[in-house]
Amino acid sequence: MDRMTLFSRISFLCLLPFSQAWAQSLPTVVDVYDGDTVTLSTGDKVRLRWVNAPELQPQEAYGLEAREAARALLINQPVELVLGASARDSYGRLIAGLRTNGTDLSEHLASLGLAHVFIIPPDDTDLTALLAAQAKAKAARRGIWSHERYQGSLHITSFHANAPGNDNDNVNGEYLRVCNISAGPLDIQGYRITDLHGNAWEFPAVIIPPGHTIKIHSGTGTHQLDPADQLSIYLGSDYPIWNNHRDRATIYDRFGKVVDSRKHETQSR
Repeated sequence: MDRMTLFSRISFLCLLPFSQAWAQSLPTVVDVYDGDTVTLSTGDKVRLRWVNAPELQPQEAYGLEAREAARALLINQPVELVLGASARDSYGRLIAGLRTNGTDLSEHLASLGLAHVFIIPPDDTDLTALLAAQAKAKAARRGIWSHERYQGSLHITSFHANAPGNDNDNVNGEYLRVCNISAGPLDIQGYRITDLHGNAWEFPAVIIPPGHTIKIHSGTGTHQLDPADQLSIYLGSDYPIWNNHRDRATIYDRFGKVVDSRKHETQSR
């Protein structure tokens, strides 16, 4: 055996235990709740960064498919966590990207049309690959892109009609989070939102980058228009807008076309 072959074999034997030890040092995914929420072997729950998958409670179109795609990729696999500026969300979940065996879950779900790009700043991640994966899925009308709720430029991702505590004392505790699911920046000046009874509130001028979210509060405050942080606008009401038991938020563009609509019911909160 020549010296080069011997050196190569020794190098391989030395690297193998290190590689195994590195993999064993990573947490594994032991449960997948839905497309963007998993549980690790450490006991931590993780809310996936960069994308939003359809919900299971209440069940939304392609929610089950998103969960099964995440499960097929991650279950019992070691995962690398990619943490951002905010370590945990308001539910105590870690906020992290998840990568295993060279595959990023966020990009994987986006490519299948089972999630859309979803950014809550601050986040300086290069979104080029994610937006490209989303654009291909959208062009092919895969998954969510075949559904009526994803045909507009905006998508209502959450509707908090019932503010914590007394709504009259916490008007801004009523809010919606809305995502720009179009391919480019979107100016929502002239767009409006209505409740179940047709009462309407017009949006101010604000540009939402692709994939970014905006919070729409019922009350008064100073609009936050810098996309380096969470965009926020205020509808200017002195009293609660949304009915705690049953309501519907519908967004129209400046031409009067419905962009997205989402209902609120007590049992689905």
